[in-house]
Amino acid sequence: EREEEEFLVAPTKGKKNKTKSKPADTGKSIKHNAETFRLFDQLKLDAPLSTEDVPALVEKLEAQLEDYQAKVKEWEEKREDMKKQILEGLNDKVEKEAEEKDEEAKEE
Repeated sequence: EREEEEFLVAPTKGKKNKTKSKPADTGKSIKHNAETFRLFDQLKLDAPLSTEDVPALVEKLEAQLEDYQAKVKEWEEKREDMKKQILEGLNDKVEKEAEEKDEEAKEE
C-alpha cells in the first residue's frame, strides 16, 4: 500500500488554459482547397483569403466578364463575314473543279 501511495501524486495546479488570444479579425478567413486555387489560377486572379477581399475580386471578375462579352460580340460580327468568305471560297472551288472536268472532257 505504501508503494502505491508514493506513486500517486496529487495535482498541484489545475490545467493551464492553452488558448491564445487571437487578434480580432475584421473579416473572416476563407479556407480553400486545391481545386478552388486551380479555378482562381485559371481566371488569373488571386484567391481571396478573407471576406474583405471578396468585393474587390468581384469587381475584377465583372471587368473580365465585360471584356469577354466584348470579344464575343466582335466575333459574332465577324462570323457572318467569315461564313460568306468560306461559302464563296467553296463555291469558287466547286466552279474550278467543274471547269477542270469540262476541260478534261474536251481533251478526250
